[in-house]
Amino acid sequence: MRRLPFFWLLVFLLSASLLFAGGRITVPDEETAFRMLGNLVEHGQLTITEQPLVVEPQHFPGFLPAAQPRVVETTWTGVGPNGQRYPIYTHAQALLQLPLYLVGRLIGGAPTNLASLALIRFFVSLLDPIVIALTGWLVALFAQRWSFPTRLSLGLGVLYALGTMAVAYIHSNYSDPVLAFLCLMAAYSAYRILAGPRQRWLLLTGLALGLSLYLRERTVIVVPLFLGYVFFTRRACSWRDWAAILIPIGVGSLAVAIWNVARFDSPVAFSYSTWVADTGFDVPILLGLFGLLISPGKGLLIYNPIAWLGLVGLIALFRQRRAEALLFTSISIITIGFYAHYDFWTGGWNWGPRYLLVLLPLWLLAAGEWVHANPTTFRQSALIVLSVLTLLLNLPAGLVEHSRYMVGFGERDPENYLRRAILNVADSPLTQQWPVVWQIGLLYTQPEAWGAAQQAVQQHLHSYSGSPDFEALSTHLVWTDEFFRLNTPDFWFIHLPMLGFSPWVIGIAALALLIVCVYAGYRLAQVLRSEIAPRG
Repeated sequence: MRRLPFFWLLVFLLSASLLFAGGRITVPDEETAFRMLGNLVEHGQLTITEQPLVVEPQHFPGFLPAAQPRVVETTWTGVGPNGQRYPIYTHAQALLQLPLYLVGRLIGGAPTNLASLALIRFFVSLLDPIVIALTGWLVALFAQRWSFPTRLSLGLGVLYALGTMAVAYIHSNYSDPVLAFLCLMAAYSAYRILAGPRQRWLLLTGLALGLSLYLRERTVIVVPLFLGYVFFTRRACSWRDWAAILIPIGVGSLAVAIWNVARFDSPVAFSYSTWVADTGFDVPILLGLFGLLISPGKGLLIYNPIAWLGLVGLIALFRQRRAEALLFTSISIITIGFYAHYDFWTGGWNWGPRYLLVLLPLWLLAAGEWVHANPTTFRQSALIVLSVLTLLLNLPAGLVEHSRYMVGFGERDPENYLRRAILNVADSPLTQQWPVVWQIGLLYTQPEAWGAAQQAVQQHLHSYSGSPDFEALSTHLVWTDEFFRLNTPDFWFIHLPMLGFSPWVIGIAALALLIVCVYAGYRLAQVLRSEIAPRG
């Protein structure tokens, strides 16, 4: 394993991401994927249920919700032709989580009680931290293939996983981090085709694209761009070459079509357009572009200042790597244009523009090319300054879930809070998240707050009187996860003891991850020192 390129970077990113994960699953997107997997494993069924969840007002000062009950749906579903409820998503995310689910089931037992299901939920929630770490490692590997210095390659990889808005998604169970990884993997493997072995890299490109299609059908907008890149750069020549890339894409498309037939009796009907209102393409394009790129509450360039260098870097990329520059630029234009016209361009109140997370690895590589092409002091300084600024803006979202701010803001101004959070600098989560972290820090300097949080969670757990049904148990646990993300520092080693798991076991596990992280960081520092040491 140590022969693996950037082995210690991978160990460092995995241990850091897992150490700082939230270890929870919230509603409705994340819970939907979890229910799909659980029902498939435990009952062999494709349908799930949908129940409202009520989080009653909390009485301890500083806990949310404070003013009124918070009512949310546990899952996103629609009624199929047979009258049963089907999930809005495909099973791709759920199947990727299957190994983690089985690990949780092996350790905690069958999900017939709250404790065993809570442990399974914890392990399943680790997919995004793992994928984000892998994406950071792949950024560094891609940079190395472009002959970037080791220091620059490592820095770009660490920045993506632990410094950009991706750090907030270490605490999520969304599919967007997986899509970002698959897009980068498709680009990397397509680039490697000429280096050989040809068919292995063609197959890997096809697998990445096919899985991304099955994960989110909207990926179809960029698949032709990858195929055009392979065609015009003559990376595929024979019919066997094309079969290696096209067959996995066809399999992914067929899987989507079969799933659509099961839900809608039609292979070309899709869940959002059929079941979800306000998901057309009616937003004025200029409004969408403003919102996605430079709005205070959702702008990619605002949440990630390093992305400005990515835009400049795309120009530098045209001078050095024209084919890759065309691929990266066309993916960016098509993706931004598609979502800028989409009614639900915000993606919800998630941190930043989650639909554009897929572009960040590509833009980081472009920023690295801008520095590598002409490594002046100015360019190196600009990269460092904007990287630090990006880290400072996104770090608080990795400490406390930003939903706390949004829920509190919604209680103060229920009619206008979403518009204000997106359009006003003073009301943006980006400017309010550090005060929220400070607020939580002050709250938990009070010993009474820890006791109140523990008591609220335990009272809720002991109030369960239903059957040992998977979905009923999961709904009861969603309440605790919602309480955690609104009222506690967002780390699994804080949440699990409140759920009743041994603090000693949790502490030892967290300490082990910390030791591995520190040691891997030490080994990375050795690599960097050896690179800059004088030779001869």
